[in-house]
Amino acid sequence: MTSFANMTASLAASLPTTSSGAASSAPGHAPDQEDPLAMTHIICNLLENMNKPASLQPAATSASSTMPYDIWALPSCSSLQNPIGPVGQDYNTNNHNNNHQNHSKEDNSSGSPGTSSSVSITCYRCEARTPTTRCLECNDLFCHECCHKVTSDCQLREHTLLPIHQISPIGARPNSVTNEKEVMYCELHGEPVKFYCEACIIFICQECTLWVHKDHCFTPIKGALDLCRIGVFRAIEDTKTGTKAIKTAIDRAVAMSKAYEKETAEANLKIRKAMRCYAQAIEDREKYLLDKVEKMRQAKMTELTDHMNTLRGILAGLAHTNETLVRSMDSEGIDLFMAKEKGRAQVDYFSCMFKNMYIAEERIMFVPPNYDLVDQIKRQCDVQPTPAVSMHALTSTSSIQSRQSLMSLQSLQSAQSFSPLSYHISASNTLRNLSEYPNNPTRSTNYYDHSISSSIAMDANPARGVGQAIPGYWLSVSVRPTRSPVPGVPMFSFGKEGQDEGQVSRPWGLCVDREGNIIVADRRNNRIQIFNNRGEFKTMFGAKGTGPGEFDLPAGITTDTYGRIIVIDKDNHRVQIFTSAGNFILKFGSFGKECGQFQYPWDVAVNTLGNIVVTDTRNHRIQLFTSDGTYITKFVFEAANPAKLLKGPTTPRGVCFTTNGNIIVSDFENHRLLMVDPTLSKVIHCMGREGSGIGELNRPSGIVTDDDGRIIVADSKNHRVLVFTSELRILWAVDLKSPGLDDKDRPSDVALTPEGYLVVLFETLPDTARDVTSHGKQYIKVY
Repeated sequence: MTSFANMTASLAASLPTTSSGAASSAPGHAPDQEDPLAMTHIICNLLENMNKPASLQPAATSASSTMPYDIWALPSCSSLQNPIGPVGQDYNTNNHNNNHQNHSKEDNSSGSPGTSSSVSITCYRCEARTPTTRCLECNDLFCHECCHKVTSDCQLREHTLLPIHQISPIGARPNSVTNEKEVMYCELHGEPVKFYCEACIIFICQECTLWVHKDHCFTPIKGALDLCRIGVFRAIEDTKTGTKAIKTAIDRAVAMSKAYEKETAEANLKIRKAMRCYAQAIEDREKYLLDKVEKMRQAKMTELTDHMNTLRGILAGLAHTNETLVRSMDSEGIDLFMAKEKGRAQVDYFSCMFKNMYIAEERIMFVPPNYDLVDQIKRQCDVQPTPAVSMHALTSTSSIQSRQSLMSLQSLQSAQSFSPLSYHISASNTLRNLSEYPNNPTRSTNYYDHSISSSIAMDANPARGVGQAIPGYWLSVSVRPTRSPVPGVPMFSFGKEGQDEGQVSRPWGLCVDREGNIIVADRRNNRIQIFNNRGEFKTMFGAKGTGPGEFDLPAGITTDTYGRIIVIDKDNHRVQIFTSAGNFILKFGSFGKECGQFQYPWDVAVNTLGNIVVTDTRNHRIQLFTSDGTYITKFVFEAANPAKLLKGPTTPRGVCFTTNGNIIVSDFENHRLLMVDPTLSKVIHCMGREGSGIGELNRPSGIVTDDDGRIIVADSKNHRVLVFTSELRILWAVDLKSPGLDDKDRPSDVALTPEGYLVVLFETLPDTARDVTSHGKQYIKVY
């Protein structure tokens, strides 16, 4: 065991002799002599400071220390404090600088050596940082950076390095006592390993540093292990920090989901509120127009009543005058002359009164709305995701910018000051362009035109529109193959035989509106039923009769671009138009052969301009009307197709507009399809003959087109649906024979869902409909 004096001498020998220390000694002493008493006080002060806890030691101040980078930090989060403080400096000091530093240090002590309270402890080498380690063999105090340098003598000699606050028994050599670890040797040179190569991740010897690893970065083993432990500690802290950050992110995602649900509810409320403004304005306009028409009718009826009463008075006066003149024929003398003069005067008076009472014939002409404006109204408002930070700024900008926010809604302007609404459509959007809806130069440019002209104005050459799979639907609809792997088996069916809600009796007409609802003309029940896209009953309207909103075997049915429901009231020989909710709007047509009259009309179709085409079966023609039922023109098939070349007279049944504006008509009795030009002046194309092969038909019935120009036809007696090109060339056939149906159940009409799937309506024969065994069948099928 080494004595305290030997340790003191050893420490005194290890302490540097500086110029300040020499200056503080007695003037008569040599520079290399030391005061033993003062040195004893220094050692005692050192030991006292060594025994103090690390928390009481002076804090290290390093100008080169930097804040570590947090790998878990989010872009908006602040950096986390490094839990272990600044660690590590580059080992960039060479061994030959150590001796030079030993002779150039200056003592930083401000007091005399004998005053222990004024001693400042700093690193033995750098004299700048607080020491954290001491060497048991050298008895020197080092900071962490200087202790683990490559050229450190303590590292090279494998001295025992202890934390500064850990005191071992005086004279003990822990390195010589506890160094029982197995010595590792270099596999290449056989020498003990002393360094760690960072590039190769192996332990190397002194010889390796001179040759194989001379250009690599290497550190003494002990320093490398310490740094590795520090790296592991940092990784552990990073995992803890990461766990906390991820839990925080999960909580934030939960909060965002709740906030988004709230945003969704608010968006739905805003949409309903904004759309209600449009609906309310349209309902107010409708009420105003209907009231105005009613007032005009009452005024006209009053005028005509007064006119007829006056005419009846004149008629009675003429009758009395005539009777008086007849009795005067038996008179003689002056009485006859007096009777003649009096009678003549009365006749002249009544004649003059009659001439002055002439009333010109007047009609009420409805001016339809601007269809382009209706198309713009359909596209008003938008919903788009947007960053929450920019929501407030977006909602306070112009109307176009507001459409790009999460939920910004435009309001309907007044009728008199209405201006075209601007709207934004992206390049990839499948919405239809306004160029697909030709302008009608005869229409009013103001949707809310308050005037209803009483003059008669006929449009001799109206612009022709084109057909849509679903009128008014803003997305393109293309027919798609059936989804069931078994031919003829639908995805679902509905509409059993009966008279209750959701039940049908020999239905014929079928269509799908722009909301995806399936609308059926329930023929023998004399009503219209509306189902949702899953076949669930929603509502119905109509009853048997001849009044407004009443039917007698309704047949063809369709919707127009405004959502109105147009129904062929077949045995009442007229067409009725309703709102989407089933409220009666107007009717036109009567029994006869004149223009605008019908004999058992069957099917109906509309184009993008709202023009209505009707198949007039017994008159062997089709007729074209405006959206309010005003007659435009007609096409009689017998003029272009002589009956002698056919099986019988042309019996137009189904009808539709194509995407080119042409009109396709199915000739039910002659088993063919006819294509008429948009002006209804000639037949462009004719195909089909009786049969079941390719290009053959057997009583074709309902027709619909998709937005790519394909023609879909219900080939009723062949129990199939045929798909043609726009030039009536066959593409494919869909077999509809399936279990539960027999040969008497035939497809009568066909429509497309917004997704492009087939909806087929089956019609059964009258005797089959009365059969109780057929009441389990379902006649509306979605494929």
